[in-house]
Amino acid sequence: MSDPGKYVLAKPVGEAETGRLDQQHRMWLIQHRGLYSAPLSKSPNQRVIDIGCGTGIWAIAFATEYPDSHVLGIDITLPQPKSSPSNCSFAVADAEGDWSFATEPFDLIYGRMLINSIRNWSRYMQCCLQHLKPGGWLELNDVAHRFFAEDGCGEADSPMLRWWRVVFQESSRSNGIDIDDTYKHAQQMRDAGFTDVRERVFKWPVSSARANIPEEKAIAGLLYQSLQALIEGVTGTAVQHGDLRGMTAQQAQDLADEAKRDVVENADRHGYYMHFATYVGQAPRQK
Repeated sequence: MSDPGKYVLAKPVGEAETGRLDQQHRMWLIQHRGLYSAPLSKSPNQRVIDIGCGTGIWAIAFATEYPDSHVLGIDITLPQPKSSPSNCSFAVADAEGDWSFATEPFDLIYGRMLINSIRNWSRYMQCCLQHLKPGGWLELNDVAHRFFAEDGCGEADSPMLRWWRVVFQESSRSNGIDIDDTYKHAQQMRDAGFTDVRERVFKWPVSSARANIPEEKAIAGLLYQSLQALIEGVTGTAVQHGDLRGMTAQQAQDLADEAKRDVVENADRHGYYMHFATYVGQAPRQK
């Protein structure tokens, strides 16, 4: 969301980025064994919004599964789905700006992979609370801006770890992102006034050889593919904006190529993994 010029990836609606966003959708479907984890009631005519809807894949899926719901997807660029059900609509809007798109309160405000989009999380949580029905739910699914190696290797032995710090984390910081915000969401929800706040942190391996159950193996395969597109996209933006931390454009691209090759060749040996997390919080039943 926020300013499109500060999007951390070079092509918000490019083909590679579209594929990466849809891969993320499949990863979360596997993790949650469904479209969401908030304990929604099954009452009809529920109003749902997907913040930062990307390609619109989640909003369309929810509207299809619950045909009596009313689903709105918003993003800084308008999704271009080939088709969508009549109970699903899309709008260009910025969740860090005017919430004029929220003409009526929602039963569920859903957001996924927004860590590189929201700068002021306290305000975002307050806006969500303000636009939920009493007893409505906020759900956030996100990635932590950390990259780990089980074997404890350092950057000297890991081009991927070096790229993650020098390019990804620094690009995020230069765009006003707190790289540890994902770990703070539970407290941010409570501070805003949410009740029954629930937190789940997942360890997702990059190598399917390190996965212990079929669901982890499926996620690892998708995460591996998504990382390749992420490395290319973030590096492209850093080069485009001149945000290279003393590197030349060629040095940045060379590091990206080394990182991608490192993931291919050494994800299993180093035991690369990432943290993803789900947070849900309920608006007070009485306001």
